[in-house]
Amino acid sequence: MRTRRAFLLALGSGAAGAAGAYVLRGAEIGSLRAQISESDALRRKVATLSYNVASGGGVNRKLMPDPVSGRPSIALDESFTFDRNHAICRVETNPLAFKMPTYAMGDVVIAPNTFYMSMVATTVEQFIVTTLPDGKRKVFMKGGLSCATEVAQATTKLGSRTVAEHATYEIEAIDGGPGGGKAGDSFVYTAFFDRTEAPVNFAIFGPKAPFTGELIDGEITIVDPSR
Repeated sequence: MRTRRAFLLALGSGAAGAAGAYVLRGAEIGSLRAQISESDALRRKVATLSYNVASGGGVNRKLMPDPVSGRPSIALDESFTFDRNHAICRVETNPLAFKMPTYAMGDVVIAPNTFYMSMVATTVEQFIVTTLPDGKRKVFMKGGLSCATEVAQATTKLGSRTVAEHATYEIEAIDGGPGGGKAGDSFVYTAFFDRTEAPVNFAIFGPKAPFTGELIDGEITIVDPSR
């Protein structure tokens, strides 16, 4: 009898222990589910932040002075592209002659197909996305760049297509919505040239030169992760 009673007591104690263990596992499961839910939310947030939240490309057209009349009527197209890791602004050539007001040489008439400029970001030190009061999104970028510029007149040439100079830059890109320039998209690539580090570009453009124009082709897309 004593042995049977001891067995029953032991069985009851084991059942109670098992029941207690089950309740503990249930609490752990509930806590684990909450952690998983938080983890999923965090994972989605991290995924959103890791997206390329701002990118774009297109063509800005600016009107340069006519060599004879001086009126801004000669189209000069600047192509650009950018994202979180790069930013490029480039003028391949000028189909027509135009008058260029330079920083150190006065007005210079650039012969047809003799102007070239390529600005390529070498570092991206800041990349800030914000939403403006009117709902448009803006990205601000800052860093270093290399700039190769070549201009020519009838008998002289300044600069080089292959020898680049170091400079710094700031970029402001605006996303006005689907539709590119017509929707309010814009892109400004401002270069800062030092007289010592970039003597050619400093002589042509001066210490600060914003490269922009009317966005005639392309699209800028910016997503504000905080919204």
